[in-house]
Amino acid sequence: MRKMHSELYGSYKEFSMVDMTIEQMYNESVLKKIDEAEARVDAVAAKAEKRGLSQGITQVAKAMKDAGEAVSKIMDYTGLSRRKIMAL
Repeated sequence: MRKMHSELYGSYKEFSMVDMTIEQMYNESVLKKIDEAEARVDAVAAKAEKRGLSQGITQVAKAMKDAGEAVSKIMDYTGLSRRKIMAL
């Protein structure tokens, strides 16, 4: 198909310019969609990482509380509020 197109329209400069413009628009569109998809994946990964980190901190705080550590020490080590620690 490309060869036939080249044979028919290859000598017309206008057609080659239109072809380049269409190809450029297509490539830009595809690249934009890829960038958007990568941004969504990064956002989901960051959210999952944050959730995992939060769960880990909660588990450490619970273990410290169960071990009899002072609430103020747990707050210092985990950054959790007194209310969250007391709710564990």
